[in-house]
Amino acid sequence: MSSKEHKTIKNEDGIWTVDGRPRETVQILSHEHPANIPGKSLITLLVNLPPKASTPPHTHNGAVAVGLMIRGASLNQMNCDKPKTYREGEMFYEAPGCHHVRSENSCEDPNETASFFAVLVIDDKVIEEYGYEGLVVIDADKDKS
Repeated sequence: MSSKEHKTIKNEDGIWTVDGRPRETVQILSHEHPANIPGKSLITLLVNLPPKASTPPHTHNGAVAVGLMIRGASLNQMNCDKPKTYREGEMFYEAPGCHHVRSENSCEDPNETASFFAVLVIDDKVIEEYGYEGLVVIDADKDKS
């Protein structure tokens, strides 16, 4: 199924979803200010994709992001690239401005949660202005503003 076949809709809690599927959960593990990259934050996250979960198309507000799969598998599509499944031990990269058009749990076991560490480098000003919510900008939110 291509990303164009998915529909982004708000659930009853006002959260954007893909076809009403579950969303990811995110835990902030660390927030650092490396001295060698002034004006930037280095933020480490643990992202869990429960069974059948999918994240709506989004960007990361100018951040660079690196993901490392630590459990299960995740199907991802960046920009106009072909979708690719990343499995435990594999990494993916999102350059600043990357459009993450597809992200979903693709574990063989339909009851398994997929998990990955994400490390983002982002302008301090983004965090100061939007908080951690500014790390992910859902397309549908941009389209509505």
